[in-house]
Amino acid sequence: MGRNIRWKNTPAPPGMAYCPTTLEHVANCATHLPWIPVSMFGLQRLYSKSTNQIELSSAIVYGMAVVCLFLTSSAFHVCSLLSHNSRIRVILHKCDRVVIYIFIAASYTPWLVLRDFHASWGLFTLWLVWIGALLGSVFQCIYHERCKWLELLFYLVVAVCPACTVFYMHEWSGIPLMLTGGLIYSFGIVFYKMDGRIPMAHAIWHCFVFVGAYLHFLAVDSFLILG
Repeated sequence: MGRNIRWKNTPAPPGMAYCPTTLEHVANCATHLPWIPVSMFGLQRLYSKSTNQIELSSAIVYGMAVVCLFLTSSAFHVCSLLSHNSRIRVILHKCDRVVIYIFIAASYTPWLVLRDFHASWGLFTLWLVWIGALLGSVFQCIYHERCKWLELLFYLVVAVCPACTVFYMHEWSGIPLMLTGGLIYSFGIVFYKMDGRIPMAHAIWHCFVFVGAYLHFLAVDSFLILG
């Protein structure tokens, strides 16, 4: 029976999306679906711990982005499992990629809003990261599944460059945890680009995502929104 299981398909040609095997589809769903209720609980926890309007706004922006990340990803992968070539699947795929930009910007938002910076670096970087997320989203909608390496570069620029502002923070508590989460995302990118080369590479990438997301949530929950 094991010999009949297809662990991976051939890599996608340039400009085309990779077509996972049935087993890979199931793994993709299984590695993100369970995190929807967990992320909802996290949102509720941050919401209930907020003590002022700024904390509340930051908690909602960040928490909703985490929920949307797992919700949109799960919807896309379930749709892909049930219907490989539907129009809805293409739309959900674009939404999945766009939500990543929103998630990146939202992950920075509590740190840029709730921490004190030298000069106005926090506010400046907040504008910069959200403008980057907007531009990345537009790029994704126009060039979906084309220019894949440029797409990856765009993600990395939006995700990594704002981290430089930590040098302008007055307080560094929680930063090591946040940076560790960022490094885990970065290591996971290796698997993100290995569809068709490593069996269930995308599901492995999902594992890096939820570990990174958990560490970032832990940092926000422990060092920014204290209750």
